[in-house]
Amino acid sequence: MDHTVIPNPKAEDRPVSILRHKTAIRRFHPSRPVALALDHQLIAPGISVFDYGCGRGDDIRYLCLQGIAADGWDPHYSPGTELQPADVVNLGYVLNVIESPSERDAVLRKALQLAQRLLIVAVRVDQGPQSGEAFNDGLITTRNGFQKLYSQAELRGYLESTLNYRPVMAGLGVAYIFKEEALQSRHLARTSVYRPTFGRRFAIDAFQSSQLGAAFLDLARTLARLPRPREFSAFATLCQEFGTPQRIARLATAILDPAYLENLRRQRRESFLVYYAATRLQGLRLPPLNLLLDETKADILSLWPSFKLAKEEGETFLFSLGNPERVQKSTYSSPVGKIVGDSLYAHRSIVDQLPSLSRLQIVGGFQIVGEIEFDIVKLSADGRKVSFLRYPRFDTDAHPTLAHSLSIYLPKAEYSFRDFKDSDNPPILHRKDVLVDDTYPLYQKFRALTKQEEKKSLLSRPDIGHKKAWEHILEEAGLVVRGHRLLSR
Repeated sequence: MDHTVIPNPKAEDRPVSILRHKTAIRRFHPSRPVALALDHQLIAPGISVFDYGCGRGDDIRYLCLQGIAADGWDPHYSPGTELQPADVVNLGYVLNVIESPSERDAVLRKALQLAQRLLIVAVRVDQGPQSGEAFNDGLITTRNGFQKLYSQAELRGYLESTLNYRPVMAGLGVAYIFKEEALQSRHLARTSVYRPTFGRRFAIDAFQSSQLGAAFLDLARTLARLPRPREFSAFATLCQEFGTPQRIARLATAILDPAYLENLRRQRRESFLVYYAATRLQGLRLPPLNLLLDETKADILSLWPSFKLAKEEGETFLFSLGNPERVQKSTYSSPVGKIVGDSLYAHRSIVDQLPSLSRLQIVGGFQIVGEIEFDIVKLSADGRKVSFLRYPRFDTDAHPTLAHSLSIYLPKAEYSFRDFKDSDNPPILHRKDVLVDDTYPLYQKFRALTKQEEKKSLLSRPDIGHKKAWEHILEEAGLVVRGHRLLSR
């Protein structure tokens, strides 16, 4: 295999079977595929890494600083390094700069051969019109470099047909090829089993660890009920620390009430069912009990009489996804989130509280496009579509604008991307308080603004969903929003 690098040849002189080196960018943080693998604990100390097409070696230096054994090869910057096997091989943004399809296949197969446990493949994804001169199955860019741009579905199909492995999509343009089913199953467990999120768990832990909170709980145990404000001398101080009397009651009840523990058991049961269904959707069988994550194993042993019965219930749950009536009933009965038309909207902080079938929709979306950053998830009531919405200023802006959305049609594994960052009239959010739960740190602030806007009858109008119309409505009413407060102009 010839890896000769030819500097800036003219298009008509360019030979087909060469690997043109990707532009080497100096970074002081890991590349996206490596960052994802670190976040997923697939790269960690004790796991060797080989970067196939390492550029200037920024990822290698970063990993070595983290105590991870890493090496790499590059046709331009490190041609003398031997290609060597490793637990994890990273083929990051290499395939899209190889002009020859046959050489592209050969490089991909060689990378898989070197990977003992996991191959990471990253390519540039086509997200809109590209300028350049058509060449082979790609184009010559304005910088005179070759680029083969992939769609997510094309990347998945290419990897599966070339390697005869079913890829796990880790993100847009990033795929994992697992050589070990047990490792793949553990990865699915980490990414599909949702535990109580930081907001609610943090609030409960903070209440229990607070001296005042602990004293309040001790008095409640003595009284066998929640103390009335006048029965707890420091109640006013407790409210300053933890919010309204109603919120204190909810936090204390969550700690003291056996129903809370039962609710946790239900959530863990549903989390296992989602994990089981996600594994089966990926075409895998659940590994033996002793190979599962300790946390998942403990859940199974405490919730079912046997592992066999747990898997049987998981199979029944999986088939329920194909029942539109059941999915719709589950969606409309969600204890959290906001129903608008035939869709359920929820903030990422309450995903663990959504119905199990709704969570399976999210996992299904992740299996198509990989895990992506989002603030709000939108789920169709029929279970066929899931959209991930990004509001970068969700916490800080009273009515944050939508930066971009990624909508996935699950039955066909197709997706569409819409970018609003340059729009002068993007969609905006209202009623943020109903998109989170009341343990979210900013819930009270969100709720106070919603009450103000309801009192002024601003939220009953049908045209408030876009920035310009909302600004016009406020101007007509002689009002302005400052921070999270509604004021007269």
